[in-house]
Amino acid sequence: MSLKSEAARTLRTRTVEEVPRPRATDLAVRLAEQVRRLRTQAGLTQAELAARAGVTVETIARLERVLRGRLSANANPSLETMERIGTALGVEVAELLSPPAKHRVKDDRLASVLRGVSAATKRRVIRVAEALVRDDRADAKPALRKR
Repeated sequence: MSLKSEAARTLRTRTVEEVPRPRATDLAVRLAEQVRRLRTQAGLTQAELAARAGVTVETIARLERVLRGRLSANANPSLETMERIGTALGVEVAELLSPPAKHRVKDDRLASVLRGVSAATKRRVIRVAEALVRDDRADAKPALRKR
């Protein structure tokens, strides 16, 4: 073996050994944390979220796998994929990437149920809720007058 080829082989070997293993970036971890948090708050499995978003289950699984320190192909999903996931979770892409608020108000159960449903369904549910609240207030007023 020539001296030149030996030096090239040594250089290639050393270069491969010195390359650090990829680590999940802060942004990839934040995205994975937000997706998992919103998914579990909505009571969705990875498969259910994937179906709502129109992506594969593997896409969601790989994205969340970053939380275990394992960088994967979907650690940096496309903007289109993030938009699909955000829509399925009922949030904007910006919320998927934003750091968690220090004193974020906990989602109530109704907001959690409405996350990811169509706008028409949300409007119908809100009309029903408003009617129930009006009825409740109307029932409470006579009780206040009797006292």
